[in-house]
Amino acid sequence: MKIDANSVTFEPQDMAFVKKFGILKATEMVLDYHAEHPNLPFLYDAEQLAGFLGISRGELNDIVNHIQKEYKETRLPKKDGTYRNLCVPSIRLRFCQDPIKEKILPQLPVSKFATAYQKGSTTRGNAEPHIGKKFLLKLDITDFFGSITFEQVQRTAFNTRYVSRQVGYLLTSLCCKDDSLPQGAATSPVLSNIVMYRFDDYIGRWCSQRQIAYTRYCDDMTFSANRPLYGVYQKVKTMLREMGFELNESKTHFIGNDNRQSVTGLVVNEKLSIPSGYKRDLRQEIYYALKFGVEDSVLHGHRSDFVEDGRPICCPTYMLHLMGKVQYVLQIEPENLWFKDAQKKLLAYTYEHYSESLSYYLHFNKNGK
Repeated sequence: MKIDANSVTFEPQDMAFVKKFGILKATEMVLDYHAEHPNLPFLYDAEQLAGFLGISRGELNDIVNHIQKEYKETRLPKKDGTYRNLCVPSIRLRFCQDPIKEKILPQLPVSKFATAYQKGSTTRGNAEPHIGKKFLLKLDITDFFGSITFEQVQRTAFNTRYVSRQVGYLLTSLCCKDDSLPQGAATSPVLSNIVMYRFDDYIGRWCSQRQIAYTRYCDDMTFSANRPLYGVYQKVKTMLREMGFELNESKTHFIGNDNRQSVTGLVVNEKLSIPSGYKRDLRQEIYYALKFGVEDSVLHGHRSDFVEDGRPICCPTYMLHLMGKVQYVLQIEPENLWFKDAQKKLLAYTYEHYSESLSYYLHFNKNGK
């Protein structure tokens, strides 16, 4: 349907809705909804949802009724040597999830204390509130996405305030697998923030009243203050358990300012900075690249993602990778003279040795060809 001022133009997928309520009542319902939710699509029945997704009603039913077959399970290696299990949606399911992610979920409320999966959110923004505090508490939620249930998603994101009960069920079905949020679906990160909205807002306000800083970056929760935080730990643990979550106690850390305090990979003891080990390893990579060549740097750094059959590949891509890491350091430490100089040298080296390949790479990525 198209809404223009005080008129509504209905389309073929709206006909069942119009027939049920009549043209005048249907128009009134759409305009009232649009006045309250101007940026959300009006979705009353399955026909309208299918039209919104750009598929037929039959295909929508087929996807929802066989949702398990729409995912392929894979494992992604983690830095600690373990693996993260991912459920990768099929092309046609991703085709459905993308408009949900882009046109519905951004309009739903997310707490200011949730610092991941939002436009403009960064690890820096998550860490800054905790700079210079005497005490730091870091908590991690076990199997975060897998602990968020079908019922929680439908109740918080796709409830009858926004869509009909039928459409809410279908939308939730398109975003869940095995009665929970699948890690790997495009919609899961934003939905996790929506589900956590009330918790984040409540605990954030509770902490603010007590001069305690709180942020949550996905499943990582951080609290900081100038007084001990054991009471916060007990309160949060109890609240999360009531919601169906459990803390990963092996990742619960109380850290005083006499030790290194880090939040989402950034040191926050006195000022925001990159861990010294990260900078040391990066300096070594850059040294090998500039002095002995990119191939030598790839091999000495054991960068298996840039090696094939024992030989370095994608050297221009590796240089862009290095420059991206340098840019990250300078975003956090803009006055770091060593890395400012390294940035200039890497750029000069790249254009001297790989200007033609780099131009093709940038053109390829810009145009998606």
